[in-house]
Amino acid sequence: MPDPLPARGWWWLAGSVALAVASRQLVWRLRGAERCPLWLDRTLAWAGNPAVLPWVRGLYYVGIPFGALVWGRDAVIGRVLGLQPLAVLGALAGRPAPGAELVSNWSDWSGDVGWAVMLGGAAWAILAVGQRTVRKAAGGAQVRPRPASALVLLREAVYHEVHWSFYRNAPVVAVAGGVGMASGLYWGTWIGLALVLGEAALAPRWHAGLLSSDHAAEIVTQYGLAVLSAVSFLQTENLWLLVLMHWLVRWGLAGWSRRG
Repeated sequence: MPDPLPARGWWWLAGSVALAVASRQLVWRLRGAERCPLWLDRTLAWAGNPAVLPWVRGLYYVGIPFGALVWGRDAVIGRVLGLQPLAVLGALAGRPAPGAELVSNWSDWSGDVGWAVMLGGAAWAILAVGQRTVRKAAGGAQVRPRPASALVLLREAVYHEVHWSFYRNAPVVAVAGGVGMASGLYWGTWIGLALVLGEAALAPRWHAGLLSSDHAAEIVTQYGLAVLSAVSFLQTENLWLLVLMHWLVRWGLAGWSRRG
């Protein structure tokens, strides 16, 4: 059982939620305002530049969890985050492990891959049908974004899975400290998912996006992937596989959408 999470773990999590909600509300209101200070308008234009925006988002989605892991002094616990070791790579890098440890680690990864394939395949089928259903049922203009490349989809998979794992970390450890690791893992994962969905629902763009069929389909997909991430984490506790599964599901959905 992990040690009780220091209070600073909750401060890192609260800071991430507050930053997301406040920045999205601010940008939304400023863009709708008739007048905006010139310096602020230029700052928003710079941050929204396609060459800059991915880096700004990366600082939020990956930078905050990385900072909490490295400088937070136990604000984040790597194993609870899903940083499962791969003993085989360690052995190849000159850090050999006992044979029993290699066998156990290989067995864990094999089982995790099996779960990822099964859950990812089922999620792809459900989300593919869901996307098509939403596009047909939702009103509003058809605004089809330019198809994203495989590298962009991989980047987004990393961003979201790291962010979602970070939001699970504090609740899992907190609950585990009181009722045990098994219950902490289960209930903490769902609490983390609730935080993720609540943060997204507070974004003004979320409500406006429901008026467009394609944006509504994207919202359904993101929520579906968040649920898939939670379920898969309960089975694998493996962030690396969650990123890979997320990427492959999104890639498959992109191909399915182009055919639709």
